[in-house]
Amino acid sequence: MRSYLWIFVLLLTCSICFGQSVSIGGIGGGMLTNDLNNQWVDSVSSRYAIGPQLDIGLPLGFGIEVDALYRHESYQPSFGVSQQYERTSWEFPFLLKKTLLPFPVVKPFVEAGYAPRTMESMGYPGVSHGLVIGGGVEFRIGRLRLSPAIRYTHWDNAPAVLVFSDGPTINLTQNQVDALVGISWKLR
Repeated sequence: MRSYLWIFVLLLTCSICFGQSVSIGGIGGGMLTNDLNNQWVDSVSSRYAIGPQLDIGLPLGFGIEVDALYRHESYQPSFGVSQQYERTSWEFPFLLKKTLLPFPVVKPFVEAGYAPRTMESMGYPGVSHGLVIGGGVEFRIGRLRLSPAIRYTHWDNAPAVLVFSDGPTINLTQNQVDALVGISWKLR
């Protein structure tokens, strides 16, 4: 049944994309918010996000953006436990974009959508889902596209639960704000 769903999505995407602009590239950035909601744990990683990006232009200033963002994060208890906890995740935002003003080189936009996420935290896999809203500006120089943006994601559950044998149990926050920059090349 799942394979039929993917075939349907692929055919729908191909029919929508026929005759539209397509840009492919990469996106990267990091969190602006702290994903820890208490003082017992410190983040000891850079908390970056990086991955590929596909942008499909639609009529009337609309567009679809699909990303695959990889993250690797580490946490260290601040109360004397030397154990370090690590988490890796892949986020797949599916976004509907709307260009606000039709300037030739600079195009401000808003975006909203859905983001499933797969995670592995301390050897345990997990899945969560998020709602995404954001905005930014796209700069166009020939076929090159540069798109800085700010995105807010609210996840349906905590990305990780840290359980310490000598201390508290800590849930990471469900709210995430990212500063991202997309660099893409318009294929057609």
